[in-house]
Amino acid sequence: MAAAMALVPFHHHLLLLLLLLLLLLLLRPSSAAPASQPTASSDAEALLLLKSSFRNATALPSWDPDNIFDPCDHVYPWEGVVCLTSGIITGLRLSGMQLSGSINIEALTHLKGLRTLSFINNSFYGPIPAFGRLRGLKSLFLSHNHFSGPIAADFFSRMTRLKKLWLNDNAFTGRIPVSLSHATALLELHLEDNQFTGAIPALVLPSLVDFNVSNNDLEGAIPDTYSKFNVSSFMGNDDLCGELVDGKPCTYTTVPSTSPVKTGSGKVVALCVIALILMLLAMYSIKAHDTNKEQEREVVTLGKVRKDAQTGEAVPGKPAEDMGQAGAAGGGGGSGDLVMVNEEKGKFRMSDLMKAEAEVIGSGGLGSAYKAVMENGVAVVVKRLREMNRVGKESFDAEMARLRQLNHPNLLPLLAYHYRKEEKLLISQFVPKGSLLYILHGDRGANHAALDWPTRLKIALGIVRGLAYLHEELPLTEVPHGNLKSGNILLSSTFDPLICDYGFLPLVNSAQAATAMQALRSPEAIAGRPVSPRSDVYCFGVLLLELLTGKFPAQYLTNVKGGTDVVQWATVAMAEGREAEVLDPAIVAGAKASVPEMTRLVRTGVECAEPEPDRRLGLKEAAERIEEVAAIEAQKPPPVRGHAECVKGGLGDRSSPRRSFGERSTRQMASNGGSMRQIAGNGDQSGRRKDDGSLLAMS
Repeated sequence: MAAAMALVPFHHHLLLLLLLLLLLLLLRPSSAAPASQPTASSDAEALLLLKSSFRNATALPSWDPDNIFDPCDHVYPWEGVVCLTSGIITGLRLSGMQLSGSINIEALTHLKGLRTLSFINNSFYGPIPAFGRLRGLKSLFLSHNHFSGPIAADFFSRMTRLKKLWLNDNAFTGRIPVSLSHATALLELHLEDNQFTGAIPALVLPSLVDFNVSNNDLEGAIPDTYSKFNVSSFMGNDDLCGELVDGKPCTYTTVPSTSPVKTGSGKVVALCVIALILMLLAMYSIKAHDTNKEQEREVVTLGKVRKDAQTGEAVPGKPAEDMGQAGAAGGGGGSGDLVMVNEEKGKFRMSDLMKAEAEVIGSGGLGSAYKAVMENGVAVVVKRLREMNRVGKESFDAEMARLRQLNHPNLLPLLAYHYRKEEKLLISQFVPKGSLLYILHGDRGANHAALDWPTRLKIALGIVRGLAYLHEELPLTEVPHGNLKSGNILLSSTFDPLICDYGFLPLVNSAQAATAMQALRSPEAIAGRPVSPRSDVYCFGVLLLELLTGKFPAQYLTNVKGGTDVVQWATVAMAEGREAEVLDPAIVAGAKASVPEMTRLVRTGVECAEPEPDRRLGLKEAAERIEEVAAIEAQKPPPVRGHAECVKGGLGDRSSPRRSFGERSTRQMASNGGSMRQIAGNGDQSGRRKDDGSLLAMS
């Protein structure tokens, strides 16, 4: 009897071992070989295989077996194919081509360098294809299709390099896949306008700056890991609760696991095996113990502002306490107070900032921005920047000291700053009229109507003067501005341009700078060559062409299709002597006599945006040309505009087919290649609202 009792532990361990082996055998993926599929021996063949899986293949006429040119040919590339100069295919941009059918993943696996896939605004339907096989993929855009059904919980387990994922405006159901936690480098996650259900998983994604799950069927408490995002990221989910949805109390809290689980028939088998194990263990009177360990990531918020969920307004009387509480504590290796750089608008301390009523006016690639009104009545913009950890405190202070020495009527001066290791606060004066970006593309009111030829010439002249001053005062800086674009040009009450967000490139983390800084989207940067002050000149060329054509530049967007390639458009027009055709009709109508001067600036813009830096027009020469045009215009009598012309081209115009950003839904914006955050870009101070009450984002 004693001998028999001694054998029980051995039988117990043997039984557990056998049961575990059985469990692994039952749950292992099927080893059945897939159906035989054609294979590709070249990139061209892989693309042709992919095309054969589409139903509307006529949308890709250059994808033809008789095409004698390589898909990466620099003169006649295959449509939608993005390549490195070495001939490696890195992306496919197949947006808005009315494609349908299936997507041949096997063909895509042949493209070893593939990093970006965009199928935005097509007609694909059914379950999501097996993109998880593309382990090197960094950006996946599937917005505005008809994909449906649940996404397996472990779908993204192997997509660890993913940085941008847009699944919005489809018909996905089920829970948000918890395997997204494996994509720790994720920057953008768009899941809005689907039918996802259940709780929002507490994904720990430290790099996430763009997040949206609005208009789904989600429920429960919003995990603290998303506290840096505002109410617009969660709207349209009636069963969500917590502070981010107007403080709606939670009657229960759901914290879904972030560990992938099996679904479908495999889940049924797993449950049966588990039940069998429990029954057998009960026969030996063994008590099962399960220990679950949860790790919570503490999220330190700086600048969290309570907003009314309906209007987006700051709650009256609520001070911006959180905006400075971390800094006031003196933690993170930084000073506990503000460093005043310019006292022209008065002196204030961190405690004054904490008492001020604050309003969120944007968030994006580098951080968030708030408008705060100080006790002395001065309205300021507080930019809370998380991606400025490239240098330590001593070097950061030195850079701020250099910037504080700058003084030019076309530069927006910095008023104060606060250093903290994790993030920085930069404070400048609030400019009510907002950015050139907004007034040029988003406003159809009095400010937009005022952008006639003399006003645009005045803006161009102010920008080039301010930029030339920056280059003169910061000769040793790699790129003196670094992020020149219309979103970083603010307009005073008299339409004088104020350049902002200059001198940031030496401070911004290298990884983030690649997507956030406009100079790093210049041709030389894209080709992997060093940037220089001439990269600013390229950005100025794009900005000048934007001002003259009235078109939103495609150069402002990353990894999505949209906007107008103003450089290519104007370059072709100049080569054919058709510069006048690219001009914005709004400036030609009231100043036809000035068309020669306008076309001269078009040529200046093209020469500034020359792809080869050494062949670009020098900034000094560009400034001289614009000065000469301004001098010519100053000698002309002002145009006389009759009442009918004013009604047609000014405030009374209601017949224009162009719709304002405020009149277009988020769905429509995405179909054109980007969200409002992407269109606004980093540092855009619009301070304007769409018709639905949400803010035009400033990133």
